[in-house]
Amino acid sequence: LSTQSTWVLAAAALLLDYILNVAVGISAGIGALVSAFPALQPHILALCLLTLALIAFINIRGVRESGLAFALPTYLFVASLFLVLGIGLFRTVTSGGHPIPVTAPPLLPAGVTAASLWLLMRSFASGCTAMTGVEAVSNGVSAFAKPAVQRAQQTLTGIVVILGILLAGIAYLCHAYHIGAT
Repeated sequence: LSTQSTWVLAAAALLLDYILNVAVGISAGIGALVSAFPALQPHILALCLLTLALIAFINIRGVRESGLAFALPTYLFVASLFLVLGIGLFRTVTSGGHPIPVTAPPLLPAGVTAASLWLLMRSFASGCTAMTGVEAVSNGVSAFAKPAVQRAQQTLTGIVVILGILLAGIAYLCHAYHIGAT
């Protein structure tokens, strides 16, 4: 491959990565919205396209401005997850480690011998969604105050710590409430 062909291939891979990140993120968000409000089910495509148009409009304004626009929803999301974990941990501790769920989850199968292709693809998609924050920081280093690289490293460290705490907390609550993939 020539140098120009290599650059074109790298650009195409990056463009495909951006498209998949947006598709996975919007699909997950609209899926969560529809699960909370089932009446929106017939409007999934319209909601996805509207969300895509909104994100594109916000991103046209620039890296710093779009970062500020998406900061509040991001902080609210993380704060709400910590609140859910806090309530779940409180109920677990106050019930002696055996909380009683509001609605009993379905019984878990005795054991799964092999992971299905669907489960692997879903795990990959969830991982891609988690990695979009890392990519956004990497692409937006120029928007950080001086020293930009050090602040970007601190931000990435913070993202990793938050993700680790949330993962451990959700895993613990899933174990305590006997929730699992069926």
